[in-house]
Amino acid sequence: MVHKIKSIFHLLRVRQYYKNVMIFVGIFFSQRLFELSLYFTMIIGFILLCCASSFNYIINDLRDIEEDKTHPEKLRKKPLASGELSLPFAIILLMILALVIISCLIFIIPNIMFIFMLIMIIITGQFYNYLLKNYAFIDILILSTGYLWRALAGCAIIIEYVSAWLFLAIFEIALFLSIAKRKGDLMLLGKDKAIKHKKVYDQYSSKLLDQFQVMTASSLFITYSLYLIFKFELYIPGSASLIEYMVIFTIPISLYIIMRFMYLTSAKPEIARSTEKVFFDKGFIIAALLLSIFLFLSFYFNEIVEILNL
Repeated sequence: MVHKIKSIFHLLRVRQYYKNVMIFVGIFFSQRLFELSLYFTMIIGFILLCCASSFNYIINDLRDIEEDKTHPEKLRKKPLASGELSLPFAIILLMILALVIISCLIFIIPNIMFIFMLIMIIITGQFYNYLLKNYAFIDILILSTGYLWRALAGCAIIIEYVSAWLFLAIFEIALFLSIAKRKGDLMLLGKDKAIKHKKVYDQYSSKLLDQFQVMTASSLFITYSLYLIFKFELYIPGSASLIEYMVIFTIPISLYIIMRFMYLTSAKPEIARSTEKVFFDKGFIIAALLLSIFLFLSFYFNEIVEILNL
């Protein structure tokens, strides 16, 4: 029983659900974190994003089942290819996910923009797997839009203006992670095995991906820094309070996080292939906590004071 539940989790790709946390980015940076009335629909939205992600993964596994049987690594990781779960079971699970998504969209979140973003996640995922994964450079750009749709879905739920800064930063973070994964595959599998894994690797090289990664990291760092400077008007003397000005400390911290991630994915390519493993690195955890604390105080200090006064 436990083994079957584990296989279902593998099929649903529960370990990938952390990506859907992007739905909460909008509520944080719009400074509406303490509007408790928003959380019910936000949590339902998060669950629907997880369902949409699993929906995509199951369709992909059904399509690739015969090919996966010939691939030792995929045979071990994918329960349909290994025979741990049957084809009819996967189809039933697919129908349940579709029913949950449709029911929630009709009765709980009848939000046109959110529905559109959810559809975009599914369409983009299918376009990637059926066609665009075979085209170098386009593949990593398309993969990056998946994170973007998740963040925009969160903005749609709370009916919040989508900042160009948010749009750009999320895309750059996703592109940075996608490039790191490609680099990790090449380093861990080697060129020949990587090409067998995905044909598109015949157009990538470690040197080229290094250049892409540096370019994207630089762009991400500049975007984040400029966002904070303009958000709190730090370029105008006396315009920001002392607490707000503290946000400037997150700039070197963010640079450390980027550097640390680049080091980890170069020294340990298995981390690049499974990004969630970076959350177990002590240096990354400490830096991320410091970044979160400074950001939280800078964005929500006044709200915290008001709550404490009550």
